[in-house]
Amino acid sequence: MFRIPSLLACAALSFTLSAQTIYKISNVTITEKEQVRNGMDVSAMIKGAEGSDRVVIFAGQDMTLESRVKVSTQNVKRSSLKSSAVNAMFEIDLNVDGKKDNRRVEKIYYMDQERKSHFKEKFIFKNGNQVRVITVEFDGSLE
Repeated sequence: MFRIPSLLACAALSFTLSAQTIYKISNVTITEKEQVRNGMDVSAMIKGAEGSDRVVIFAGQDMTLESRVKVSTQNVKRSSLKSSAVNAMFEIDLNVDGKKDNRRVEKIYYMDQERKSHFKEKFIFKNGNQVRVITVEFDGSLE
């Protein structure tokens, strides 16, 4: 009789101990000249409060956009403001026709600040005298 409630309690405890941090990427647009492509809305799943995950945001014939999200927290004894900070580091990789370019962006969210950001990065690919300028934009939110 006591086995079923104790099993349920253990299952609930293990579920709460394995909580996940989720970073949602949405409203993805990839712009080249007047051509606009839309990427997928994806979520990076991070086990616990800290860690990293890599997600593919857009995959086409000649272009692939992916991002690595790394979330970490601070523990500073002298500053409650810094101790409450959550760091989100993004590595944005764009592969176009076999060439790769990347950007690294860091966002720091303090205290009760809304944990949402807008990213806009410009990538330039040169092949001889041809230049391709590609702008990548997306929104991110930490949950």
